[in-house]
Amino acid sequence: MDDFDYKEAIDRIKAAFPPGTVQKRGDNGRAYIPNQVYTDRVEEATGSRWNREIRDVEINIPHGFVKVVARVTIGEHYRDGIGFSEIEQDASGKGKSVSNKVDQAYAEAVREALDTWQIGWKNLAPYYQEEKDWAKNPALHHLLQSQAPGEAGRNSVMQARAVVEHYCIFAKCGKQLSRDEWDFLSLIPALNRDKMKFCFEHVPNHLKKKAPADVLKSYEEKFKPK
Repeated sequence: MDDFDYKEAIDRIKAAFPPGTVQKRGDNGRAYIPNQVYTDRVEEATGSRWNREIRDVEINIPHGFVKVVARVTIGEHYRDGIGFSEIEQDASGKGKSVSNKVDQAYAEAVREALDTWQIGWKNLAPYYQEEKDWAKNPALHHLLQSQAPGEAGRNSVMQARAVVEHYCIFAKCGKQLSRDEWDFLSLIPALNRDKMKFCFEHVPNHLKKKAPADVLKSYEEKFKPK
């Protein structure tokens, strides 16, 4: 078997998809790329030398959610992602279509992990450059061009991962959430991140207190006003 070239595989993963790959969601009009497109790209780019696995599953029917932690491994490198889905209860209080909800959360977790390798960024950037999103950052202008970023752009890419495509819903805030703030919301039991999007400052206190005490303390230190 040929030696695996990790850098070459990642360059292929980052490459732009063919025109027409990006689709629009029916509920909010946001641009996205289907999960199958991502997995097909990784399969081709790595020559099937990659792996995805479930690391943790939490099914909380009383609070109505499924949380899945998935790991994607390419070569000797791995990234973890977290996915959520909501569970509805029937009249007797039992969860409905739980296995399907686990599959949905797993798919989201895999997508979150793959996103750390910038898959699809070149195609999605044009759709977000007019909004308060990562593609509007002038340091990431290379995403709107055909060539891959050079060495000078590597720090900019790291800056891109520092923020996510979500904004605080608190009145008159609208701040773009950092990756740390988005991850903190995932640590609050039963919180639906798709609806309850807050920067750390504006997370209601009664919700903050639901996070593990040691985690909350570390985040309070991290976001302490300077």
